[in-house]
Amino acid sequence: MTYNYRFSEEAESDIYDSYLWYEKQRSGLGEEFLKELENAARAIISNPTTYRIRFKKKVRVFVVNRFPYLILYIVNGGNIDAISVFNTNQDSKKWKKRVK
Repeated sequence: MTYNYRFSEEAESDIYDSYLWYEKQRSGLGEEFLKELENAARAIISNPTTYRIRFKKKVRVFVVNRFPYLILYIVNGGNIDAISVFNTNQDSKKWKKRVK
């Protein structure tokens, strides 16, 4: 099956904020973060149901390599909706309110 992978507006905002933070820490680190997110997206798309359901019987979680982030996503037919790119050092309430 072919899947349509997309980020919610909130997830895009998560990515942008994280990218800026990493670039402030070290030039190029934000780009490395984006590369790991691309690798994660490829892994999720290749087999989205592999990763465990963790919340409300529909939210799956992928652990991003090298960075303390989780991609939280929902498989909905042929769509994979990434609802959050979550820094594990933050309060989980931030992403939980995005799940309807």
